[in-house]
Amino acid sequence: MQLTSRVPRIITAAVASSALVGTILVGAAPANAANPGLLTASQEESVRATMDSVSIDARIQDELIAKLNAGQLLDSQTDAAPVRTTTEYTEDGLVRTVDVFLDGSQRWIESDVPAVAQARGLNPSKSGCKSSGGWYTGCKVGIADLVSNAGFFADYTTNRIRDVRGKYCNNSVGNASCSASLKRATASSAGPAWAELSFVAGVGPIGNVSSGAFGLRVSGNSASLYG
Repeated sequence: MQLTSRVPRIITAAVASSALVGTILVGAAPANAANPGLLTASQEESVRATMDSVSIDARIQDELIAKLNAGQLLDSQTDAAPVRTTTEYTEDGLVRTVDVFLDGSQRWIESDVPAVAQARGLNPSKSGCKSSGGWYTGCKVGIADLVSNAGFFADYTTNRIRDVRGKYCNNSVGNASCSASLKRATASSAGPAWAELSFVAGVGPIGNVSSGAFGLRVSGNSASLYG
């Protein structure tokens, strides 16, 4: 089973849980330019912790925090084109595709790919995606940016997906809600097998509300992420 990914494009506004795989459609209420509000101390601490985790240096962190405090969206929360895209492999067996944007913000998709992990000598977690009885089971599909993340877990095999579960969404600067479902269990003339998570998020200091969807599609021996 081959798994490929396409970096999501956020059409407009702030990402709910970019931890934001088709196209994410995002709608937004306009920011209040006169009174955009400020990040609380705990919100800033959370955003900085995420930036530390993806090795963003202190100067760029300060600039990105200043944008949020001014009521501006980060480039990673818009339809801006990335200036660089890389693929990295984490020690726990996740494959992560990272978009880096002109202002230094980042957005990434990560997924379990057992065959890749084993080939690279990595150690997937015991609870991660495993090959069992002809299925890949407990496989994570997730997306994230510097302020939010979302994802779910599913089992898949040739032309089929089952048991969509464990959905999550988090937003460090506002509220978030999400739901995950199995849209099509078996690939057919109607399209590939299909599982999807939809989300809605409020971005407190900017005054935006974003919504969208991303997911997993399986056709033949190929599994792809969209969003």
